[in-house]
Amino acid sequence: MRPIRLVHVSDTHLSRTHAYFADNWSVFREEMTAAPPDLLVHGGDLSFNGPMAEDDLAHGAAELAALGLPWRAVPGNHDIGEAPAFSRLGQPLTPARMAAWRRHVGPQWWRLDLGAWRLVGLDTALMASGLPEEAEQAKFLAETLDGRGSRPVMLFMHMPPFEDAPEDAAVTTAVVPHPARGAFLKACAAGGVRVIACGHLHEYRRLWHRGMDIVWAPSTAMVDVRRGLARQGCFPRPGYVEWVLDGTEASHRLVEPPRMFAIDMTGWTALNGGTVTTLPPRRLVTQAERMETAV
Repeated sequence: MRPIRLVHVSDTHLSRTHAYFADNWSVFREEMTAAPPDLLVHGGDLSFNGPMAEDDLAHGAAELAALGLPWRAVPGNHDIGEAPAFSRLGQPLTPARMAAWRRHVGPQWWRLDLGAWRLVGLDTALMASGLPEEAEQAKFLAETLDGRGSRPVMLFMHMPPFEDAPEDAAVTTAVVPHPARGAFLKACAAGGVRVIACGHLHEYRRLWHRGMDIVWAPSTAMVDVRRGLARQGCFPRPGYVEWVLDGTEASHRLVEPPRMFAIDMTGWTALNGGTVTTLPPRRLVTQAERMETAV
């Protein structure tokens, strides 16, 4: 069985009306055209502001489809909203927002057997939400892990399971809420999960927990320079993660394309409540318009 090449991209924040990050997406698109992976997984925040602008979801899904690759996606908070008790953006998860994601992009949770592996996608906004779908997703995960046979599991989700300490009970919108975290990590560790691939915090990081490799994908859209320098002592850059599944072994590398611009939104978020959704419109310029301007 030949090795399988998989690309995990996250936090692209695509929009026709707020196209601040379209240039970096164009670089990513060119890279996928030059070296197509066997599978692309989008790790959430596909859209700029999906909970408020359904067309952002439609546009993001169209961009994924236009790559011409097999792909799957999991929802992020900027796609579908947040668990109601842990909502920083004032965009709680609702049936209408879940339906919009399913209509334009796909299921909130899924599984796919690829080579020797079982891949699983989950919606972290459901965790600690108290919604009926939370129990449905938990049941799906239990059945999926129980029925995996000897397959190792690679799990994709938007929020990291924890930031520094899994037992940290502080209220947060950065990682899976503490009330849902313990049972989730226990199920994963007991159910053959070898890799947890996540995003959300716009930086690359690698952690280990109970035999699981937890890898954070960076964003292609924007970076937080202050956070990166404070936490890791380095200037964060946009990019994505490339995985190679060779039999039951998994390895990865961080890819930081040199033509992706490091767009630092630290100043804007500090002045405007910590969210880019307050940015003014910036219309997407089409390729035809670019060529007309060049002439």
